[in-house]
Amino acid sequence: MTDPTSEALETSPFVATIVVTSRGPKGPHVLLLHPADIEALDGEWAWVPPGGVRDPCEKIADCAARELREETGIVAEPEPVRVDEAEEVGVYRLEVPWGTAVELSAEHTASEWVPLDRIAQRCQPAELLDTVRVGLGA
Repeated sequence: MTDPTSEALETSPFVATIVVTSRGPKGPHVLLLHPADIEALDGEWAWVPPGGVRDPCEKIADCAARELREETGIVAEPEPVRVDEAEEVGVYRLEVPWGTAVELSAEHTASEWVPLDRIAQRCQPAELLDTVRVGLGA
């Protein structure tokens, strides 16, 4: 694992995952998206945070901002949290005001602000849940 501000973040091929949080009237929530390639919404587990693969020659920080913008319509520069070189995943976080609008791309069919106590039911497999926990600082 490297420091998220290190040079490796700018040169290595990574996937970026962005954990977007917002403090609602009943506490913190995490933004999760339902992928369009999963047909039914009935799977509690079928939800993911925004993220995606870095384009050729793209910096991982730029990838995180681009994926966030493309998948949610949110324009921001997420804060790097951790890079796991073994998995090649850059984990980022961003806190937005409660009520921030989400504009989905064709990659997703729904979005939901999920309370922290329901994240484990929504994020499967365990590796994805672990990534979300890293982004939350848990």
